[in-house]
Amino acid sequence: MSSPVPSVPDATLAGFLADVDAAQANLQACQGRLAAYLVHCGRIAPPGTEAGAWPASAAHPDLLTVAHAAARAGRHADTITRWCRERGIGKMYGKRWRVSVRRLDVLLKQNF
Repeated sequence: MSSPVPSVPDATLAGFLADVDAAQANLQACQGRLAAYLVHCGRIAPPGTEAGAWPASAAHPDLLTVAHAAARAGRHADTITRWCRERGIGKMYGKRWRVSVRRLDVLLKQNF
């Protein structure tokens, strides 16, 4: 929201105030577009949802198959499956596990 530029007798000062108002409006618009992009990419949760919510689709780009997660972590697929059950890095979609890239990376940084 932009605030009205007050009536200022100095034309130069009035111009600066108008520029500041326009810059603030532009910044707010950019922040909104950035937040929408981050939600779209799955980097942040949409407003009104739980921060740690799982994507609705197993095809979400931030989810890995167990095989891909094992390759990323340098571990056996059975280890990744166990971590899904015991450490919460994965979720079942149908009958198959999908692993959260973010949760896997956090676990790897904490323990290794």
